[in-house]
Amino acid sequence: MMKKTIMLGTALLLSATPLSAAMASAAAPAGKAPVSGIQAKAKQSGFSGATVERAKDDTLTLRWQTTANLGPVKVYWSPDPDSGWKELARTYASFGGLRTKDPNPGSRVYFKVKAASGAVIQTAERLLPLQGATNFRDLGGYKTTDGKTVKWGKLFRSDELAGLTASDIAYLQKSGLKTIVDYRTDDEVKSKPDPVIPGAAYVRNPIFGQSGSGTDIMSFMASGEFDKMGKPGDVLIAANRDMVDSPSAYVKLFDMMLDPASAALVQHCTAGKDRTGLGSALMLLALGVPKETVVQDFLLSNKYREAYNKAAVDAMVKQFNLTDENAIEVITALMDVRPEYINAAFDEMAKKYGSIQGFLEKGLGLSKDEQAKLKRMYLE
Repeated sequence: MMKKTIMLGTALLLSATPLSAAMASAAAPAGKAPVSGIQAKAKQSGFSGATVERAKDDTLTLRWQTTANLGPVKVYWSPDPDSGWKELARTYASFGGLRTKDPNPGSRVYFKVKAASGAVIQTAERLLPLQGATNFRDLGGYKTTDGKTVKWGKLFRSDELAGLTASDIAYLQKSGLKTIVDYRTDDEVKSKPDPVIPGAAYVRNPIFGQSGSGTDIMSFMASGEFDKMGKPGDVLIAANRDMVDSPSAYVKLFDMMLDPASAALVQHCTAGKDRTGLGSALMLLALGVPKETVVQDFLLSNKYREAYNKAAVDAMVKQFNLTDENAIEVITALMDVRPEYINAAFDEMAKKYGSIQGFLEKGLGLSKDEQAKLKRMYLE
């Protein structure tokens, strides 16, 4: 069992650890990637969605969708998602959007679009424009099954933080970040420790307790024994099942979520896609976000890590002189996130606890009162 756990932990590590300088240089700055097409939720009828995209010159494009002709609208911005709104522009809802200079360079910015009728929607960049992280994103804006919305600026997910620049750290400090939850193994942390972010508490919360040496998978690759890694995707399907079977780190995550002093909170691992992917899924599910939306958020890592993943696969193919297409697909599967990975976790919850809700209550120990508290804290 220990060998299996080390192999799974190593797979999660390999999905992000550069094997060559080419891989490291291919990590595209987060601010250059497009934001998710998953829509923010309208507080009142009239707006059906809104997004924010950042261009290479740091101009921002807001886009919104409406269900009716709302006439003139006012656009506001604030560095705080809860207050301090300043008028940015006046336009018409029928235009469908607005392009603007960043009104708050070097800091997080949130937008609110309000029609004369009172219809209003809030939105922000999902992917934070950081130079030293490729997958640091906000879990706000997702609609729940009961018509509420996850608040922006309270819950974040990310890949490793070791590459954050001084300006990145200042950006996160000004964003009000309070808690950093690190899921990585001892070896990962030792290799690339998190930087200190003033005002943010650092919490070690490893998913896999062992060091994760990498011996098994690296030796299989070097010797060409890819059959020992199973079919493409098998390792990460098993990893998601195992994380459900041993959920103590996620129990600790929810303890922190329930503490108002912990928000804003970011949870991260190395790639920000597997351990963090399941943690993010559990957060959203506990808040009432539908499973279909949760899967869409899980899959966004493929978009934000696309350039990095391609460089990683290319580097490993070169390092191990791979020509077998199945072997290359095994490596590609380690770098990806796929629906079958997170669905394996959901299936394991249903198998052991009867349902996702059963896992939240029995596997994580979240009472109905605690789930109600989370919704009061993180929904609007």
